[in-house]
Amino acid sequence: MSNDKMIHIILQIVVAVLVIIVSDYLIRKRQRKLKSLHKKYLLQLIRLIVVVLCLSNIVEAFNPNTSFKTLLIRGSALVVAIVGFAAQPAIVDLICGLLISINKPFEIGDRIIVEGEQPGIVEDITLRHTVIRIYDDIRIIVPNSQLNSKTVTNTSYKMEDRRGIHLKYSVSYDTDVVRAAEVIRDCVAESPYTLGVTANGVKQDSGPVYFLEFAESALILDTTIWIDRNTSSYMAVTDVNIRVNEAFKKNGIEIPYNYLNVVSFEGIKREAALPAEHGKKVTPSKRFFRTNNIKIPGGSRDISKVIEEARHYAHKQRLDAREGRRIDLLVEEAIGVVRNITQEALLNIWIEGSGVIYRIHISFQPQLGSGEYKKLLNLSTSGRNEAVKNFGDKIREIMIIGIKSTEERDKSYKWSLSDNEYSTDNLGESLISAVADDVRVSVTRNKVELVIEKHLNPKQ
Repeated sequence: MSNDKMIHIILQIVVAVLVIIVSDYLIRKRQRKLKSLHKKYLLQLIRLIVVVLCLSNIVEAFNPNTSFKTLLIRGSALVVAIVGFAAQPAIVDLICGLLISINKPFEIGDRIIVEGEQPGIVEDITLRHTVIRIYDDIRIIVPNSQLNSKTVTNTSYKMEDRRGIHLKYSVSYDTDVVRAAEVIRDCVAESPYTLGVTANGVKQDSGPVYFLEFAESALILDTTIWIDRNTSSYMAVTDVNIRVNEAFKKNGIEIPYNYLNVVSFEGIKREAALPAEHGKKVTPSKRFFRTNNIKIPGGSRDISKVIEEARHYAHKQRLDAREGRRIDLLVEEAIGVVRNITQEALLNIWIEGSGVIYRIHISFQPQLGSGEYKKLLNLSTSGRNEAVKNFGDKIREIMIIGIKSTEERDKSYKWSLSDNEYSTDNLGESLISAVADDVRVSVTRNKVELVIEKHLNPKQ
């Protein structure tokens, strides 16, 4: 074999290996940046085509009479047989995957419901199948051909910042439907997982509840809840359903159900009942808990309800008095920091965490073009942020940078104190900067959020 052929073969091998390595890196290591469905699919398709072409060139270098084209022509009968039998499902999946990537009925991160399957989040797509993540991080592997032939409900179609979840509730025929609808809306609005909606240009804390169906033994009320794309849909649905169930009981609203008469006959041998304490598990003293979503109207500095929720959280987590007071102080200072930045915005506040960590969330919505939004931008030219003197000034500066960046680039902005080198001295005297393990700011077109994170001693 000549040196030219040897160099040609080595080059083909190098190209194939490089394509495999680079594509694998982009697919597996850059998941966050590779969120477009068609880009992920086309990247894998290009890798397959390049590898096949390289292999065919290597075969042709060894024997020009056995080129890839020649093999296809001479072995057409064999190829047809393979395609017709063994390779048919794979080729169908590949073609259906290509159609999905072109038409894009869903994107990476969308919440979809495939007919006959559990609803879940689209996580990945390959040449043969699509990966859907459901509850507890379980994955459903669905062949692309099934996705192309079955009905797929996309509850977040072309929505960049939220997902919709449709819920149904059954009430008895003697129920005051208007009252039941208001109870459901209140529960949705109170949930810390849900987002508000805008209907006919009016902002509302929850979407409408529809009465669309007379069932055989119940009236059916329908509503749609909206959640952030990073929020677990199962957690949100569970939280809303628990609230609705408790509210229905409190308001005397009956949820109809079928009755079953059980007839017991004497003389039937029954197993002895186990003692109540037998096999009883000891529940953990601390587990994940999330408080209600407390809203503070614009211009108000009344934080009594927030402090009440903070103390409820500390009680729920069985924290000692010292840590309970620390949460109160962190909440109070965090609200003060945000209020010094925006006086008129409606603040949404909630606390989440477990026995090892908790987070205080404070968010507001400066819609692009609104008066509140313009006030925030004016801060950057008023001279108030020329020098960063304390923690509040730093957070104001970060929020203004995030809002400007979001407006100019139409992308979300994120900042974390732990990712930047700031000492307590640089940020001045602040309980938050001194005590918190991390402080994060995130900005989108619809929301600015401040998160205070504190790690706890597990033995506490």
